[in-house]
Amino acid sequence: MQRKLYPWLLALLVLVMASCSKDENITTVKGRYDNGFFLLNEGSWGNETGSVHFYSYDTDSLYLYVYEKENTGTGDTLGTNKQVLEFGTIYNNKLYLVVNLGGPLVVTDASTLKETGRINNLPDRAHAFVGVDNTRGLISTVNGIYPVNLSSLTTGTKISGIDGSVTDMIKAGNYIFVLSANNGIVALNAGDYSVAKVIGAATTGFAIGKDGSVWAATVNSLLKINASTLAVDTINTSFDVYFNEYNYNSGSIVASTTENAVYVTSAYTMVYKYIVGNAASLTTPFITLPANHYLFGKGIAYNEKKGELVLNTTNDIYGGTVNTIYSYNATTGAEGNNFIYNGKYYPAMAVFH
Repeated sequence: MQRKLYPWLLALLVLVMASCSKDENITTVKGRYDNGFFLLNEGSWGNETGSVHFYSYDTDSLYLYVYEKENTGTGDTLGTNKQVLEFGTIYNNKLYLVVNLGGPLVVTDASTLKETGRINNLPDRAHAFVGVDNTRGLISTVNGIYPVNLSSLTTGTKISGIDGSVTDMIKAGNYIFVLSANNGIVALNAGDYSVAKVIGAATTGFAIGKDGSVWAATVNSLLKINASTLAVDTINTSFDVYFNEYNYNSGSIVASTTENAVYVTSAYTMVYKYIVGNAASLTTPFITLPANHYLFGKGIAYNEKKGELVLNTTNDIYGGTVNTIYSYNATTGAEGNNFIYNGKYYPAMAVFH
C-alpha cells in the first residue's frame, strides 16, 4: 500500500531542497560570537594581562573578558601582565591572537572563543600573523619572519631575505606583502616564501582595496601596489599619516569593500578618506573626533557587514580610563552609534568575522 504525502509536507520539502543547493554553505548552528566583533586590549602593563571583549549586534552590548570566561579553569592565559596583546585576525574560523613582548600565539575557535591551541615558545617577540593556506601561516617578529605549521602549531626555520623587526603582513594573490624596518615593503612568493621584489620604504601597511590593490603608506604619501605586477603608484598627502614608531600596533590603514577608497589616520584625532583617482578627497579630514577623544592602538577598522568605520578611542593620547567605540558611515562619514566603557584596557584593535 502506498503512503500519501500530505501537500503541506511536500511543499516544505521542496522549499528545503531548493534552499540547499550544492553550491551553498549551510550553517546549522550559530556560534555565540558570530554576530558582532572582537575588541582586543593590550592590558595594563605590570597590572593586568591583555584581554578580549565582544561587541554583540544582537544586544548592542559590550561583553568584557570573553576569552577568560570561555576558558575558565583551563589554566590558559593571554600571556603575563608584562606582555601585551596587540594583534589578532580570523583565518579559517580561527581567531589568532598574538601577544607581544615575548607572549604566546594563541588560537581559538572564532565562534566559541574556546582555545584550540597555542605556541608558547615563539622564536622571538612576535608582532602579527597571516594565514597562507589551510596548513601554512607566517608570524612576524622583531627578528624576521617564521613559518607556522597550522596543523601541528609549530614554527619552522626563519625565512631568508627578511631581516630586522617585521610588523604587518597581508596575502594578496600570489604574494605575501610584509613590512620590515630594515627592508621596507617586501613581496614574498606565497608558494616558497622567496623574495619576489623589494618594493621600498613605508611606515604603515596594509589594506586590500576593492580593486585588489594593496595599500600602504609613508609619512606623507599613500602607496598603491598592484597585487599582480607589483608596480607602485604614489599619492602624496598634505598631512602626516600616523604610524606607531615603536612597531607595536597594526598599521592604521583600512579599505572599503563597496567603493574604491582607502582610509588612514592622522594626529590621533582625524581620519582621511582617499577616493582612488580623486586627489581632492584628501584635502580635508573625512572624520574629526570630538574634543578630548584620541585614537588608540590601531584605532581604525572597517566593518564590512555594516559598511562602517569603527574607531577605538580613549580620553588620553597615552591611554585613558574612558574608552569610546565610535561608528561612522564609511561612505558619507555620518556618525552612527557610539559606546562608552570605562577602565584601563588600552584597546589594541577590533577584529571582524
